Amino acid sequence: MKLASNAHFSAREHAAREIDRIGHMLVTRWDRSLATHLLSLVCNLERHVDDRQAGQLQTECITLRELLQQWLLQNDSMPSEPERYDELRHHLGIVSQLAMMEDRQQQPDQLHAGLAQAGPHMIYLWMPDSEAAANLAEQLSCFGFIVRSMYQASKLAQALTEATPVAVLAYTDFNVADPIFTLAQTICGLCPLLFCSPRHDFEARLQAVRAGADGFLGWPLLAHELIDNLNFGDLGEKRDPLRVMIVEDMVSLADLYASVLQHHGVDTLQLTEPAGVLDNIVQFRPDLILMDMYMPDCNGVELAQIIRQQRLLDGIPILFLSVEKRQSIQLDTLTLGIDGFLTKPVAPEELVVTVINRARRYRKLRSYIINDSLTGLLNHSHLYAQLEYEVLRAKRDQRALSLVMLDLDHFKTINDTYGHPAGDEVLVNLARFLKERLRRSDLISRYGGEEFAIVLPGTSQEDTARIMDALRQSFVLIEQPGNQRTFRQTFSAGISSLATAGDTTELVQQADDMLYQAKHKGRNRIEAYSFTR
Repeated sequence: MKLASNAHFSAREHAAREIDRIGHMLVTRWDRSLATHLLSLVCNLERHVDDRQAGQLQTECITLRELLQQWLLQNDSMPSEPERYDELRHHLGIVSQLAMMEDRQQQPDQLHAGLAQAGPHMIYLWMPDSEAAANLAEQLSCFGFIVRSMYQASKLAQALTEATPVAVLAYTDFNVADPIFTLAQTICGLCPLLFCSPRHDFEARLQAVRAGADGFLGWPLLAHELIDNLNFGDLGEKRDPLRVMIVEDMVSLADLYASVLQHHGVDTLQLTEPAGVLDNIVQFRPDLILMDMYMPDCNGVELAQIIRQQRLLDGIPILFLSVEKRQSIQLDTLTLGIDGFLTKPVAPEELVVTVINRARRYRKLRSYIINDSLTGLLNHSHLYAQLEYEVLRAKRDQRALSLVMLDLDHFKTINDTYGHPAGDEVLVNLARFLKERLRRSDLISRYGGEEFAIVLPGTSQEDTARIMDALRQSFVLIEQPGNQRTFRQTFSAGISSLATAGDTTELVQQADDMLYQAKHKGRNRIEAYSFTR
């Protein structure tokens, strides 16, 4: 059955490529014999369309066939060059691309397991009851994880059928009789599997690799070590997928591109109206924009120029998807800041490799530019630029927006008592904590030294105060490492919002004043601005 399916798709893919080749020749130069040949190819493609899944492809084949038949019936005239470059090229692009990719998205991707977890940040711990295990579970819960501990194969198997966690963390001494190795294949098909062990020898690491493990950690294990592992490399990309915005006026094509990318773990946003692109870029924060070059009302070149005019958006890579094969046109567009072309029809493999590699590279380079090197949070200058944009957007849309200025209490004492490495570890722990507990849409920045700033779009001052007070109470429970012992750390915060501030400068000043008030009143507290002060 699989062989038959592959042969069926291969015939369609061959037909798509031939239609594109002959069609491009016809677009460039009208020739009745070429048009007749193209018509026969389209009719042949129709025969390879599965009636049960015909959809848009069958409709577009009919449209292209009728267009060619209409032109061939006109013995005394021929279609003009604008007709060929516009109408014929448009339908050729749709038919060849649909034929190349339709049904391909229905094939399961074996390289990327799904992470459709039920509930926020759920982790399963496979380990025997002990004080160290209980402490690890408690510390993970402070970072916002829901932790389920178990040490029976039947219970773990049942739990995996009920909800898919972010990861399974399994303690083992690598005894071959350990039931976790029997369950390893099932776990790896659902989510990442990480081993933690007091053993560090080569044989243990080899066993972990052969079991399909995504990570190997030492024991005893600190919560932040697991969190760092989950946020690094491929695991980090699964938790925070690459984001690609698809701008394509044909919904059927946008759906195809999105489906192929989603099967490879990419988060996509599809837009058919160019007017909504700028706002959605700010909200979605894409790592790459995949854009059709020829769209009605506003073409891709014009839209790309609009994007490049925005200072904060200038670096986002833009790839054109186009039936345009003329090198001169492609070279002209590259001078406008376009990062490359994918010529329709594009094969799924080419789409995936090109998009993912460029998106990964942009995300990495962007992190070097806009993120603080120690904490990985936004740096001061980029936070302020983003805040200005968010304030303007909130005012335009008449939505709430709050700002938090946060400061670690008695931070100099930490450095003096435990040393500067311990102080740096506290800063990193706070960054991890805020990233895990807050939304992806919230902007988190290291404002300077031990001071942090947080922008919460769409959140009132009252809700922000409740959120921050809950975070304050959780953060103090986290054990901070320092000189062979642990200690607890607190923070103070000041809050302002657009309900009291007229612009960005006033918003920052009010939050800063409230932070001063919180520290003046004894620290380890939250203060929010009000008109009565």
